[in-house]
Amino acid sequence: MLNKISIEPFRGDFEGLQKMAHLSWRDEYGIESFPDFYRPAFLKYLYDRIQDKRHFFGAYLGNEIVGFLANLPQNFYYRKTKYRAVYSCLLVVRKEWLRKGLGTKIIFEALDLNQELKYDFSLYGLETGHRSTQLVKKFKESGKPVEVVKKFRVIARLVDYEKAVTSEGLKYWEKAAIKTIRGNRLPKKNELYQNRLREYIPDDIKPCLQMLNQYSDTVTLALTWDQKELSIELDYPDVSQTLIYEKNGKVQGLINFILYDHLARTKERWAWINHVAYPDLSPMERIGFLRAFLHYIRERGFLGTVEWTKNYYPMRPLYRSGFFPYFRSVSLVSWTFNPDISLKNISDVYALQI
Repeated sequence: MLNKISIEPFRGDFEGLQKMAHLSWRDEYGIESFPDFYRPAFLKYLYDRIQDKRHFFGAYLGNEIVGFLANLPQNFYYRKTKYRAVYSCLLVVRKEWLRKGLGTKIIFEALDLNQELKYDFSLYGLETGHRSTQLVKKFKESGKPVEVVKKFRVIARLVDYEKAVTSEGLKYWEKAAIKTIRGNRLPKKNELYQNRLREYIPDDIKPCLQMLNQYSDTVTLALTWDQKELSIELDYPDVSQTLIYEKNGKVQGLINFILYDHLARTKERWAWINHVAYPDLSPMERIGFLRAFLHYIRERGFLGTVEWTKNYYPMRPLYRSGFFPYFRSVSLVSWTFNPDISLKNISDVYALQI
């Protein structure tokens, strides 16, 4: 059956991909909440910035898309040495082709290209309980080296509790747990910190670049950026937004987040935290910055926000601001091609999570 399918560079049919992905994800999750990773605006945000379109794999049955995988070229510092890598994400297969080897075939095609282009490693996030986690055993059996880099736990913060109860269909024990930690209420506004919060402007790129690239000196495995890449990453209409903490005319912190639509009983927008840096802020200023961020997204109609326990920046202020552990987790795995390195069991990671 697979011989009827061609795997080739993605043809750019964003709406067709979104429709196919929704059918597949709805088949797996039912009415449970899942994010719309395949919203055309988000796909274009990833697709348009990468020149070599071979990094986007489409599986086609004639003119119909039945599978997809994206590879995002990135640069990392691992123990202060720079390496070339890709982040593999957005694997989806039309539900009629599940358990027939198509997902594995797409991944192997991508791994072959990654090795041809001499990347040092390829990262991929596997959500616990997602059917893609079952592929890991096949990868190990195939001889392709797979390493578990770090397990990320999801932490969340609701900013509109009543709407979340309706949309997410929260169970009794979930509602009770959230209320116990007062996660159904926002902290009181503090005008000092609200006044120091503002939206990103292009002139902020240099201090933001400096703050994020400092992680290469302090974090075991850390993304690194050039100015052009980061300018797209931090500000893209209807997809990516950044808030700045400014004190005494100086940029001293940033929170970047991706705008995701969660599809559940209703469609609601969430802010997924993507990049955080506040190296010179005091503990109280960090808490104030995060609480001002929560009020900002609440006032703009977001339902909540999520982050992962990557441990690349101090996370205690999140818990002090009412974030709570969510029942989902993600294992970051690596297909490591460079025989000189091993990425097993890293305690602190600065990397994307899609």
